Amino acid sequence: MARADGQAEQSGQTFATELRQLRQRARLTLEALAESSGISVRAIGGLERGRSLGPQRRTVTALADGLGLGEADRVRLEQLAEAGRPRPVTAPAGWCVPPREVPDFAGREPELARLAALATTGSGAPVSVLSGPGGIGKTSLAVRAARLIAGSRGLQVLYLNLRGLDPEPLGAHAALFQLLKALSVADRDIHDEVDGRAGQFRTLFEQYPAVLILDNARDEEQVRPLLPGAGAGLVLVTSRRLLTGLEAVHRLPVPTLEAAEGRRLLASILGDVDGPRGEGLDELASVCGGLPLALRIVGNRLASRPAWTARELAHRLADSGRRLEQIRAGDLQVTAAFRMSFDQLSMAARCLCRRLALVPGPDFDVALASVLGGARSPQAADLLDTEDVLEELHELGLLSQFDDGRYGFHDLIRLFAAERLAAEEEPAERAALTRTMVEWLLEVAAAAGLWFDPEHGARPARWRHPVDLSTSEAAEAWLRAESDNWFGAVRVAAAQGWDHLVVETADAVHWFSNQWMLWAHWYELFTLSAAAAQRVGDPVAHATQLYNLSWATAERGEAEQAVTFALEGARIAERVGAAREQAWALHFAARALTATDPAASLPYAEQSERLFAEVGDWTGRTSVLMSVAVTLLSLGEPGAAIEKLQAGLEIARRPPAGEAWQSVADVLLTSGHFYLATAHQAVRQYDLAESAYRIAAENAGRTGMTLHQGRVQLKLAQLQHQRGRLAEATSTLEAARERFSVADATAEVAATEELLKAWGGTGGG
Repeated sequence: MARADGQAEQSGQTFATELRQLRQRARLTLEALAESSGISVRAIGGLERGRSLGPQRRTVTALADGLGLGEADRVRLEQLAEAGRPRPVTAPAGWCVPPREVPDFAGREPELARLAALATTGSGAPVSVLSGPGGIGKTSLAVRAARLIAGSRGLQVLYLNLRGLDPEPLGAHAALFQLLKALSVADRDIHDEVDGRAGQFRTLFEQYPAVLILDNARDEEQVRPLLPGAGAGLVLVTSRRLLTGLEAVHRLPVPTLEAAEGRRLLASILGDVDGPRGEGLDELASVCGGLPLALRIVGNRLASRPAWTARELAHRLADSGRRLEQIRAGDLQVTAAFRMSFDQLSMAARCLCRRLALVPGPDFDVALASVLGGARSPQAADLLDTEDVLEELHELGLLSQFDDGRYGFHDLIRLFAAERLAAEEEPAERAALTRTMVEWLLEVAAAAGLWFDPEHGARPARWRHPVDLSTSEAAEAWLRAESDNWFGAVRVAAAQGWDHLVVETADAVHWFSNQWMLWAHWYELFTLSAAAAQRVGDPVAHATQLYNLSWATAERGEAEQAVTFALEGARIAERVGAAREQAWALHFAARALTATDPAASLPYAEQSERLFAEVGDWTGRTSVLMSVAVTLLSLGEPGAAIEKLQAGLEIARRPPAGEAWQSVADVLLTSGHFYLATAHQAVRQYDLAESAYRIAAENAGRTGMTLHQGRVQLKLAQLQHQRGRLAEATSTLEAARERFSVADATAEVAATEELLKAWGGTGGG
């Protein structure tokens, strides 16, 4: 490998010896030259000892100025520096040639920026591990980044496919031979042993830096001998595994493409997408889940069929059962990429991978995975074993692990796992696994829900599952985190006709609705449970689920249908003599009617009040008194409403003994004071109204009723504004906006933003 400025080399003179001679000729100490040049003593000493034979031009210029050199000496010093600088390697033809860069590369700007920044940091040759599942675009990203970085720094790109997924991956001995050949080392000069070859490679890579791509690595052992030490080069390692055993490396998990990037990739493959052919491009990108390989396959498939539109192909792919077989073009097939990773797994990991396709929701924790792994009642040891298997799946890129410790599949990998489950396990085994998972999820959901039932207020005495339900906060956290899974289990149970499970779960969690009113699935849950109770033939359960459904229907703004459900429940309960259930059904009928026909709601409310008094239902009596008060307010009778509310609040202040009953009392006290404030406001008793609003807000905050608290604060802010206290009103409204944000109540957030703008507050802050 010949260098420019060979004349300087042939003279035997180096930059180090020349600099020392020039300094001594000028009679300058290291300290004096450091002061005159602005270069540190340590740096000058290193240059004179030959630690860097080719310093940068600005350093040479500063030293020449400090030495007061004439033109001839300046030129010579620069020539020696140039001769000592590392030259980019030019690989001989056929050795370590990178693959063709894809012409329609799209997106990845953040990842490219991170890799470009990495190339300019550190004293040695940085190493970045690009990891992710098959088809995520690791190689394309590595090649793109390598060419951009090499082009900006005048370096060569070297590429080596380590064939990590082959039955016999490329060994270090053969890999180093190829790298040394690419660095122009003759066969006779290449060491026989791996250690000798590795040393040769490190020395040459430091002298002749390049951007090296080590593609498709199997494991750390394969990669370690190929990593350089010092030098100005860069190494990009791609692997389906995380290669966590490699030390002092930069890690870049390659993500799926964002929706806009996926659309851009499809558009670049198809060309003109402005006409009808491009309609539905967003839908097509969506079914690919941001996986570049899938996007490229469907893009090529659409490009080869001029009569198809993007929407037509998206509809073909909409059927999840046929999606994977449809994502193919020629010899490209997305399942092949997944299968290569699947085949690398241990038997235990293969088994768990396919069984995890049964999980109803998009993610899951170790406990649920352990159940699918075969532990019907998992214990601590089962969790540790399962965690090891999950880590194996994560290491190979088949599972993602999120910041909260939960795991999840990419949508297409999940479909692949489902295919493996259907192919490798008998229908009876799949059915048994499904039943076990559903029973476990619904048992935990019911136990968690009982925390919010005042007649229980705790988990079962002999709790045997490794799920923390030690407090109501822990129970709420589980119900929220696993909502897609336990509600998905309810759906499966309903579809399979396991009606007792559906009814028991709905009955156990219905009190939890006070904590999570904005959950999107209450209506569907109680629709399923009402139908299941009817099939079971339990009239009391049927009446109960109908009035629960009435509540959820009213929350959707469908008052007329809510009344229908409640009255049907009341008739069923009355027929079998279930006075308590009849009272609750009439109560919910009255509540639903209040919004549309308050006068018609009063008879139902009054009948409900009598029945609650007869059966001694403390919660029901308090609730119905407050509902009657709301009706009276709607009828323009705030004075009568205040009397009812005061009576209801008096009962609410004396709940039955127990922490759970006190929690219900807090809910009732919150609602009661809110309506009491409204009634006082209607009769212009503003001080009393403000006091009641504040009590309601305090109760709501203490009991975790964030949405209620925001609604109370909104009403209080409006009253304060009405009374001319703008600063105080704005502060209260900002607090309400914060509560709505925490509760994800987007409509309420927007309303408070508009009100803040109208008041001249900090809307949008």
